Amino acid sequence: MGSACEVEAQTDKDFAIWAALFATGQVFADEPSPTFWLDVHARRGESGTVHILRPGIGYAFAPWVSLWAGYAWVPEWFDATGQRTDEQRVWEQLIFDYRSKQGLWFQSRSRFEQRFSNAGSGTAHRFREMVRLNYRPKKSVPVGIAFWDELFVGIQGASWAQQGFDQNRVFLGVAIYAFEKLFRIEVGYLNVYLSRQPNRLTHVLGFNFLVSFKGQKARSVMGPSPIAQGRRRRPA
Repeated sequence: MGSACEVEAQTDKDFAIWAALFATGQVFADEPSPTFWLDVHARRGESGTVHILRPGIGYAFAPWVSLWAGYAWVPEWFDATGQRTDEQRVWEQLIFDYRSKQGLWFQSRSRFEQRFSNAGSGTAHRFREMVRLNYRPKKSVPVGIAFWDELFVGIQGASWAQQGFDQNRVFLGVAIYAFEKLFRIEVGYLNVYLSRQPNRLTHVLGFNFLVSFKGQKARSVMGPSPIAQGRRRRPA
């Protein structure tokens, strides 16, 4: 009981609102295909504001696996001092997807980050693992359940970054589907626990807007093959 009370006393708590736009897509409708990625974030908490701009490119080898790489810019403003820090990141990630006919969608995303900040020198390395589970009972039902958990671990590097267990985020909310596979909104509660001195527990109201582009058929983009054109020119 005593240790539990000490942990409670050493944990700061606050509230925040996070909004994000995720846009992903494929050049071709069928795999394999080049892919593109962009997510933009605005986060407002009791201590300040954080923005994130994260573009990337990738390659979908199959409907269930894709490999990505990109860049991220993360400026953060602190209300108490009026100062701003800028973090730059290079990132790589591997995504596995599984979708069942019963409406379950499972996703695993493993991401590595190389981080640079004007708050200190050196490169910080971090690993992130996210597991998502969404459920939509029927395609005719435009509402489902969204759940995901993401673990952050600092591997090595700069002294300004957290080493070892960094933070954990757990989200539970409602998924609203629009325009079938093109657009989705997820609204819900996000619990963010940061390992700091003191630790910090943030209760977040999250709004996520997700857009997905499937692309065109490869033949419609590149045109018919010369062999097919020759066959059409042959007299009957």
